[in-house]
Amino acid sequence: MSWQSYVDNLMADGSCQDAAIVGYTDAKYVWASSEGGTFSGITPDEIDVIVGKDREGFFTGGLTLGKKKCSVIRDSLPMEGDWTMDIRTKSHNGEPTYNVSIGRAGKGKSSGCKAIPMVSFKDMTLLAKVFIMPSVF
Repeated sequence: MSWQSYVDNLMADGSCQDAAIVGYTDAKYVWASSEGGTFSGITPDEIDVIVGKDREGFFTGGLTLGKKKCSVIRDSLPMEGDWTMDIRTKSHNGEPTYNVSIGRAGKGKSSGCKAIPMVSFKDMTLLAKVFIMPSVF
C-alpha cells in the first residue's frame, strides 16, 4: 500500500478531518496528505520543531502545523514504545478547533512500525492525524 493509499483509507469513513505522512530525517516534506487539508502545507521548519531536542518550548509557545497554530497537550514523541504527541488547534475568528495525534516511526527499528497502528483517533476521539516517518522505513 502506498502512503497516499494509507491516508485515503484514514479519510474514507469521514471520522478524520485531515491526515498527512511526513519525513523527519533527510526527506523533510509531506509524503502524502488529504487533498486540500491543512497538513498538506506542513513545512520542514515545523517538522524540525516537532522532532527537535527542545521538548519544553512548545508547551509555553505552542507550535504550528501547516501554518495552523496549535497547543501541545501531551508529548511522548521521543519516548521509546510510545512515539506519540497530542496537540489541539487554536481557534482563529471563532473557527472550530480539533485534536491532532502525531505518531513517529523509528528509523531502522522493527518496533517503529507500531507507531502507526498505535495512534487510534477512534479511541481518542481525535479528528486528525500526522505520521512522522524516517527517510528509510
